[in-house]
Amino acid sequence: MGGFIDFYFAGCDTWLFDVAVSVNDWCINRNTGKFNQEKVQAWLKAYNAVRPFNEAEREAWPCLLQAAALRFWISRLYDFYLPRPAQTLKPHDPRHFERVLRERRAHEAPHLR
Repeated sequence: MGGFIDFYFAGCDTWLFDVAVSVNDWCINRNTGKFNQEKVQAWLKAYNAVRPFNEAEREAWPCLLQAAALRFWISRLYDFYLPRPAQTLKPHDPRHFERVLRERRAHEAPHLR
């Protein structure tokens, strides 16, 4: 693993939002934004074994996947077009999370068990 997501900086929301952020970043094909189904199912199964998903989370899951992708697309757009002076901040290509968001909107979300 090359790095960890700063969840404090990424946002403060429900645990399921953090799951969506992680799955959108760690369980995809980088070039297309499409899910790697094997990784997604392994991630969700492991999480569910420790903290089972409830019905409200199952209903919100597709929207939270889109919200997580949108949050990171906007963040990258901001950093790309309005960079802040910081030695360690390297703006990333915002098109990556645009692709992820388009994928989430176009295809059914993986099922939470």
